[in-house]
Amino acid sequence: MITSSTIIIFIAFSGFLLAAYIRHKKVYKEALICPLKSNCETVIFSDYSKFFGVPVELLGIAYYLIVVLTYGIFMALPVEMPQILVFGVFSLTIVAFLFSLYLTFIQAFALKQWCTWCLISAGFCTGIFGLAVFASPHNFAALVGEYRTAILTLHLIAAAIGLGGATITDVFFFKFLKDFKISESESEILRTLSQVIWFTLALIVLTGIGLYLPASERLLISSKFLVKMIVVGVIIINGAFLNLLISPKLVHISFGESHHHESGELHRLRKLAFALGAISSVSWYSAFILGSLRRLSFSFQELLGIYLILVVIAVIGSQVIERRLVKRAVL
Repeated sequence: MITSSTIIIFIAFSGFLLAAYIRHKKVYKEALICPLKSNCETVIFSDYSKFFGVPVELLGIAYYLIVVLTYGIFMALPVEMPQILVFGVFSLTIVAFLFSLYLTFIQAFALKQWCTWCLISAGFCTGIFGLAVFASPHNFAALVGEYRTAILTLHLIAAAIGLGGATITDVFFFKFLKDFKISESESEILRTLSQVIWFTLALIVLTGIGLYLPASERLLISSKFLVKMIVVGVIIINGAFLNLLISPKLVHISFGESHHHESGELHRLRKLAFALGAISSVSWYSAFILGSLRRLSFSFQELLGIYLILVVIAVIGSQVIERRLVKRAVL
């Protein structure tokens, strides 16, 4: 009888072979044929092909191998597996799924090139995630409830690191733009900080799911929780535009070119970068405050209204600062 574990092992082993194939092509600099008639090499050799300095295909090899071995052990041994091991593998599948969404977004909007093999790998991650969640015999709501203290601690640590990373990124971003361009070295610093933020966001989402599942009925009627979810969604979407779309363009058009500071593409992108940076700061602090306070006597509409007002004030303030920098530059 074919079980969900058997299918997961088959998908993961296929993913392992695919990631190993991409690694082989990269190491030996062999042409990677793309069935979609796109340019796979643009994707696999791009600046986004490494995460914290580690090639993405090596992360894929490690992930798929862990899944194959773990689910193989689940099937081979008749004894019940430790709950912590089951929880760990389940968490890993969620992280891999979120990471595959991140890489797919980069292909679609940052690189504007599709890699067939990367899309297939993303499909593998999605398939493993779906089977792990919907076809598993384990009650994950009860499982994560047993580790609530550990999940909450990790959630708070991730939120603190994310808030600090976002604050430092915004400070550096505004500082780098004072000379109206971003150099390659400055871009590398921003890219590293961006990876830290995306990693912590994945942890926040993962641990947030762990905190949500055992208390879903209570949280769904909590105005604080609902507004916090909206704010986290804004952080993700805003961060994607700022770090993956706007910042690379600022770097590209700055090298060796002369631009008018009061008009043109550079001016529009810089104004947008300042606005998105302001939204990022307000949203991170709002999410952190909402998560830290136990009780709030405000309704959903009131909390959302306060957040939107703060966003509008921050955006207006960012445009005033940007305008002053321009005036200083042209004097």
